[in-house]
Amino acid sequence: MVDDSITWDIDTNFSATEFKFKLVFDTKPVIPYTGDIITFTWKKTKIFYGYVFNYGFDKDHNINVKCYGPSRYLKNEDSIVFKAGTLSDRFKEVCKRAGIKAKVVASASHKCKAEINDGKTYFDMIKSAISTTTKSTHKHYLIFDHYDTVELRKFPYKKLDIVIGDQSGLIDYDYSVDIDNTYNVVEVVKKDAKKSKKTSKTKTSKDDPKNTTIKSKTVSMPSSKQWGKLQKVVNAKKKANDAQMIQQAKNELKNRNMANKELKITCVGRTDLIPGNYVTISIKDYKKKFKDCPILKATHHFGQDYTVDLTMKVGKSWQVSGSMS
Repeated sequence: MVDDSITWDIDTNFSATEFKFKLVFDTKPVIPYTGDIITFTWKKTKIFYGYVFNYGFDKDHNINVKCYGPSRYLKNEDSIVFKAGTLSDRFKEVCKRAGIKAKVVASASHKCKAEINDGKTYFDMIKSAISTTTKSTHKHYLIFDHYDTVELRKFPYKKLDIVIGDQSGLIDYDYSVDIDNTYNVVEVVKKDAKKSKKTSKTKTSKDDPKNTTIKSKTVSMPSSKQWGKLQKVVNAKKKANDAQMIQQAKNELKNRNMANKELKITCVGRTDLIPGNYVTISIKDYKKKFKDCPILKATHHFGQDYTVDLTMKVGKSWQVSGSMS
């Protein structure tokens, strides 16, 4: 096996864990074929269990192999009519259908409405249930390949009692802030389309401007002085009165009136630096200390110099609309 060729990729974006490595043989090569089970242990810690999905070789006896963890089978498509039930129920159901081991580490009590899923992937079905649960409970979840078992975990999952910094393992970093998807003004609108007494055989579904009025309530935030007016329009909830429309706008702004902050670092490797866990980062040059940053994506490079690349969120922008991406 070639040194520094082993990579372990994990993220929170509803995709399976990926494990890649290269083999080199001086004599007759041994080829791992598609479907073969591959396991990997690092310093007595079980890291990966999965299946070969891709391999290739050349005349120099270099063999490149790509494997996926058990959650790869959640990309299977199916048609299911779900009765009202919890995220935990649906997670266990789709894992059973996919034929993979599953464990609910963080259960969800919120009941999702009955739903028809026709020709969708199991990942999409779980994603829908997570989104619904998060919007109702403000709790976040992720799917994680824990060796040979797919787990439903809370997000963030575990706080690591370490600080990664210039003098403690930090190798490189890139920090960015943007307001591309930020709003500081929300207008809640309610449309009233009065029916005309006259009817026509050529009637369309479009509203008649002569008989349509729009009522709105707007809430703005002080950040508009700094960023300019960044406005979003949302439809009022059914039968909402003026006070409820104003409250709806305020609730929307809680999630949207903030900058998106992303931090990417390369540091000395640790096997517990995985998506879901959160850690504090200290950057001396800029006098910045980012506390409890949740890890969204991790790429581990195993070898003589074990390092890991991390993509993390700073602040609360990762919580917008139940999204962790």
